[in-house]
Amino acid sequence: EALVVFRIGTRVSFSRCFPCQGTPGSPNGTPERAMATVPGDDAGGTSVGVQILLAALANIVTSSSMAVFNAWIFRNGYHFQFSLIVVQQIVCSAFAFAQVTYLPGEKQKLRIAGPKYFRMLLPFAVIVAAKLYVQNKAFEYVSPAFYAMIASTLPVGVTLLAIARGIEPFRLTTLFAAVLVSVGGVLIKAGEISLSPFGLFLTCVALGLDVVRLVLMQYLVQPLKLTGPGVMLLSSPLQCLIASIGAVFFESTDVALSIMAGNFPAMVWVLLALNGGLAMLVNLVLFAFMKVSTAVVVAITTPFKDLAIIVMSDTLVVRRVETPMSIAGFALACATSLAYNVHNIFRKEREAVEKAQNEGSLNSPLIPARQEKNPGYKMMKSEEAKQTETDEDADPATWRYVDGVNALLTCCSLGMLILATGVLAQLDPVEVARAYKLV
Repeated sequence: EALVVFRIGTRVSFSRCFPCQGTPGSPNGTPERAMATVPGDDAGGTSVGVQILLAALANIVTSSSMAVFNAWIFRNGYHFQFSLIVVQQIVCSAFAFAQVTYLPGEKQKLRIAGPKYFRMLLPFAVIVAAKLYVQNKAFEYVSPAFYAMIASTLPVGVTLLAIARGIEPFRLTTLFAAVLVSVGGVLIKAGEISLSPFGLFLTCVALGLDVVRLVLMQYLVQPLKLTGPGVMLLSSPLQCLIASIGAVFFESTDVALSIMAGNFPAMVWVLLALNGGLAMLVNLVLFAFMKVSTAVVVAITTPFKDLAIIVMSDTLVVRRVETPMSIAGFALACATSLAYNVHNIFRKEREAVEKAQNEGSLNSPLIPARQEKNPGYKMMKSEEAKQTETDEDADPATWRYVDGVNALLTCCSLGMLILATGVLAQLDPVEVARAYKLV
């Protein structure tokens, strides 16, 4: 669900990576910018290939389990999507805080102008929170398997929007791939035996919001030049606060009535804790996967992630057998998207290499390539970077690590306070005590 930014600085708009917070692939909706780098040679006793394979398998299992677990909770009586988002965003915020605090260099990279926090990150957080809510609501009416199959057509919307905005040039191969993926989507819907019209509507709205999220990532978040952990540290608390406000307006009354009716036994809190723990595991595995994977591996992994969701959903959530038409549509959409992604990745890499070579030949008379290995040259570049940081630090409107942490604590604390106040204000202590046999 995120655009993948590769080590060469190129973007593939026709690719999809599902993120954190209950979305197929990850619970947070953010990162939406995932950094995929070429694995290093220091395998530490384990071959690089084995590391990538294990990380990819772990990513597939954890992210698909997250989506299926969410759907299972919603289909078994827990209908408070906003509240679950609050729990997951608190977990994502804690994970981002740990990353930025303890990973080398992350504190220094966390810099953002204060006005941009509200003008650029806040709209992004609103769309992500809305997308997560609608997606989770859709799970009450359609199976995760159907949602995953329909979501395989998401690259069509992203690509068409990218072409319309001039981000990607129009190519016949792109049009051909989009047509094939669209045909796959039509086959998926036609092969669905019993489909809730409202569930289909929610699914389409969620995918539409996902396209908007990717566009906002492109135009609002990426220009901030923040790292993945930095984006999560700043955006997840905002999503927590937004979801808390939504929970007060749309769910607090039902939550209070459920509590007074005795429908909040200890098992519910255990399931919420397990869901939060799984969200943390998804983030940990995703972080490890992005550290060792390449762009091609990310593209190849996505269809298998969707396939895992389909198998787990049909086995554990809604027991059913997919029709041959739906399977054929899903296979067509995934195979086309995968082939196009891999082709596009290698094409962009070739273009980047050719561009670098051309620029190098033009600049060679003025800046010899070997200067980069010269200690004096490195020291000069380091001093320039330090001067840039000093200029940013001198700007009172620039937020740094401490300001980001303060924003995290403020948003999460305020969100929990708002949600707790909204629920507690509607509780009758006598009814609660009677329901749980406290008196």
